[in-house]
Amino acid sequence: MDKALASLITSAAGTGGPTSTSSRYYGAQIQQYVTDGTPVKYLARRILPQPQIYTSVQNYVIVDGDRLDNLAAKFLGDPLLYWMICDANGVTDPDNLTLQAGRTILMPIASAIPAGARNG
Repeated sequence: MDKALASLITSAAGTGGPTSTSSRYYGAQIQQYVTDGTPVKYLARRILPQPQIYTSVQNYVIVDGDRLDNLAAKFLGDPLLYWMICDANGVTDPDNLTLQAGRTILMPIASAIPAGARNG
């Protein structure tokens, strides 16, 4: 990685990890791999939590034109929390949740993120 880019990442986040509390990787551990003498930093793997650990506020029926970021803004108060809706519904691809109109999804409570749900 370019030294200037690495410096920017490290200075902005201390360890180079995500600093936004809305990020599903907030607080994630930074790992390092060395190849050919060059260290490469990366985020530790995030284990997806079981959907049933989320407290659900309500069901929502998808309509044409729904976007997960807009639903997260409406129901959770932050469009970057779309990942919580994915986790609560056992889905890794956000687009799959809004693909089919008429599908019913669970809306979790943003303040009830279970311990370990962010970064296992």
